[in-house]
Amino acid sequence: QVMNASFSSFKIVNTYGAFGSVGEARYEPIISVSNDGKSWVEIELPCKPGNVKRRPCFCAPYHYRLDWNIWFIGFKPHQSMLQRRERWMFELIHKILRGDINGNDDRPWLALLDPTSIDFLLQYGPTKYAKVDMYRYRMADPLWIIAMKWMRGEVVTWWARELEESLIRPVQVDNGNLA
Repeated sequence: QVMNASFSSFKIVNTYGAFGSVGEARYEPIISVSNDGKSWVEIELPCKPGNVKRRPCFCAPYHYRLDWNIWFIGFKPHQSMLQRRERWMFELIHKILRGDINGNDDRPWLALLDPTSIDFLLQYGPTKYAKVDMYRYRMADPLWIIAMKWMRGEVVTWWARELEESLIRPVQVDNGNLA
């Protein structure tokens, strides 16, 4: 905001929507699925942090659709953003749990996920439970240290994360509805 104030009197640029108030912390909702409610598998999105060892992606000039939309849930209060603006998350979880993964024409939502998650869902079929947890992410080390390790071919931990809150408690499909 200090930067915006320094040149706003010149009227040469303006803040754009949410970008005028983007915070320092990076919060990411992580979707997980399970068949027993104890062992969970995270559903990865193409360009969002998830697996802390996965390198950040480069996407330009456009963002991946679901990755972009899910970004808004990261604004606090997270529950409020989920309930007011991002209700589509419940439908996505419902589709994953129902196993709407048969045939190419009835599952366009599947293409919004990372290929590793698509393979998992196709191989293991529908799961019994799903949940969404909110994590706070930060770079594990300064970027120059991470980049040097990566260029040397070392296994790199890109992210450090801490559980912030349970956003959607474990749910399952009961009589066709999430319960």
